[in-house]
Amino acid sequence: MRKLCVICAIIVPVLCNAAYAQNDVFLEGLPDVPQLEMVIAIEGDPVIFDTPSGTVAEYTFLLSGTSDDAIKAYNAALTGLGWACIQNAEAMTCAREENRLVFTKPEETPKDHRIILRLEPVE
Repeated sequence: MRKLCVICAIIVPVLCNAAYAQNDVFLEGLPDVPQLEMVIAIEGDPVIFDTPSGTVAEYTFLLSGTSDDAIKAYNAALTGLGWACIQNAEAMTCAREENRLVFTKPEETPKDHRIILRLEPVE
C-alpha cells in the first residue's frame, strides 16, 4: 500500500501538469508562463519593455484564491514546464534559461487576492 501511495504521489502531479500543458493559455509576452484558472483578471495594464539584456514585464493578478494558493499553483505549473522554482513565505523565484520570474505579494492595500509577477533577465 505504501508503494502505491508513493507512485500516486509521483504520477498524479505529472499527469495533471501534462493534461494542463495541452490546454494552456499563456500570458502574452512571457516565455511559457500560463495564466492559471485562479487568475480572474489582470489589474491595470501590464508593463512590458525590452532591454539589451532581455524583456522586463510586470503583471498584477487578481485571484480567486489567496496569494499563497497562487504561489503553490504556479510552483507546480512552472516546474512542469521546466522552470526551477524556490519558494519562501513571501515570494517565489523561478529561473529558466535567461529568464527569471519573481512572484511577490503586494505590500500596499488591498493585497488580498492579488499577486505581482515580474519577469526579468538573469544577469
